[in-house]
Amino acid sequence: HIQAKRYKQGSTVGREEIQKFVGALAVAQSNKGVFITTSSFTAGAKQYAADLNGVTNLVLIDGAELAEFIYDYGLGMQTEQQFELKKMDVDFWDQMQDEAV
Repeated sequence: HIQAKRYKQGSTVGREEIQKFVGALAVAQSNKGVFITTSSFTAGAKQYAADLNGVTNLVLIDGAELAEFIYDYGLGMQTEQQFELKKMDVDFWDQMQDEAV
């Protein structure tokens, strides 16, 4: 199960929101969940998730981590320019020199 929150900048997701989500997971008879926010989690929310001790496997993804995923997987992005980087194959040239001798 996944829950996503789009909060305005400066807002945070607190322990209460995480507790509600974990409760919804229990009602759905699920012990796995991902909670994503565009903002950040409070220390209390993070501690609550950590204290679940594997009874419920909960992954918290904050705005910074979400931005990394978006960048890494190219979601909603366009490639503007690509570069080709070449490196000399020293073994190739050494072999050519050895054969010429």
